[in-house]
Amino acid sequence: MTATIVHRSRAHGALLERLAKVARSSAEILISGPTGVGKELYAAYVHDRSPRASKPFVAVNCANLSAEVIENEIFGHARGAFTGAVTAVNGIAAAADGGTLFLDEIDTLPLTCQAKILRFTQFREYRRLGEAFTRKCDVRLITASNADLSERVRAGSFRADLFFRLRVVPVEIPSLAERREDIPALTEYFVARYAREYEVEPVVFGEAARARMMSYHWPGNVRELENCVRYLICLGLDRPVHPADLPLLDEAAMPVGAAQAPAPEGEADLLDLPLKEAKSMVVEGFEKMYIDKALHSANGNVAEAARRSGKHRRAFFELMRRYGIGAEVYRAR
Repeated sequence: MTATIVHRSRAHGALLERLAKVARSSAEILISGPTGVGKELYAAYVHDRSPRASKPFVAVNCANLSAEVIENEIFGHARGAFTGAVTAVNGIAAAADGGTLFLDEIDTLPLTCQAKILRFTQFREYRRLGEAFTRKCDVRLITASNADLSERVRAGSFRADLFFRLRVVPVEIPSLAERREDIPALTEYFVARYAREYEVEPVVFGEAARARMMSYHWPGNVRELENCVRYLICLGLDRPVHPADLPLLDEAAMPVGAAQAPAPEGEADLLDLPLKEAKSMVVEGFEKMYIDKALHSANGNVAEAARRSGKHRRAFFELMRRYGIGAEVYRAR
């Protein structure tokens, strides 16, 4: 796969630069981040920029495999290894030889299999089921998890030695809510992609719809945004998208403060206003929500909240003053 990672934020650009640098080596990478951020895409991004780019990139989601078959899936089996094994079969490790092997949701591996992955990580050798000898395999191993593996280690469900073996290069992928400035670029990318794929006209987002998408907390991250755009493309709207056209966004799950942005049922009221006044209402609602989230994430540290938002401290403080928002309450949380 060719990895296309759309972004505009400087922080995400710095993350991609770091990945491009570590791609030059064969060191193990452990990617963490919430569900839906596209961890496999980042693994492929590393592979595409590595000396192994011309070799296979093989990905498997460990959560999709039962404990009974996962070892067979990864390492393969010899003929006669079990009932029904009439021929020898290679696993995905052999399929990735020379390239990159990506194991997603590594936290779901049973402890018995973790021991074999540890040996594979240490020596790049494995034994197929039913064989008495080991085989060599030259792969770059990238793993991923949306769970806190350090917590799993403390709970005894994940081996500490394997955790540190896999975590040579730790990479944290931020949630979409933490990189909101990338939402417009991602939306444009998905609109163009699926309009082309479905051979239809691209949709156009109205001001209120864009504001709502910016204020929403996207629990499903980039995957949820992608599916939202696909849905809208399928609708074949002949007018700009309204907030009410976004049924995939759960209003009940909106974060504290986001209710200040215009809700779908308020769209009719907006349309009764002059454009300038309606736009001002939408912008004010978004700014209030943004300041609330920025201060909350920075624990009331105004300088830090301003830095993360890309604004000068004085300009950020002026926005706080305009909307009557004080930093003290966030420090007490």
